[in-house]
Amino acid sequence: MQSSINRDGFLPPDPDELVAEGEPPFADAAPESAREKADQSLHHLQRELRLLQARIGLLRDDAEAALKAKATSVDANAHLQLGDYPWLKLAIATGAAFVAARAIRSLPFGVLLAGFAGHVSQTRRW
Repeated sequence: MQSSINRDGFLPPDPDELVAEGEPPFADAAPESAREKADQSLHHLQRELRLLQARIGLLRDDAEAALKAKATSVDANAHLQLGDYPWLKLAIATGAAFVAARAIRSLPFGVLLAGFAGHVSQTRRW
């Protein structure tokens, strides 16, 4: 009497697992018709499409979570550097720079050059 466990201690493989995909299970089995092959191909493609859609959904969720985490990190960093109302302080600084640039542009070039020359001469004396 022969045991159902092979010499390696494993059960023998199921005969259905030995049949490769697409092969008829028996030598005398009727080959699949073109319609059956097309239906199998369609079902396989639909399954692959569902898997790809699920993967794309996971990637979208991961990207959204990463963007939210980055935005939270940037906001926290701004609060650390600028204290309360960091965006208001940045807006005020930007506005002040804009006003200063407008004021400098309205000055005559000769006055600016004279001020710069005076500054250079003062720094050379030291």
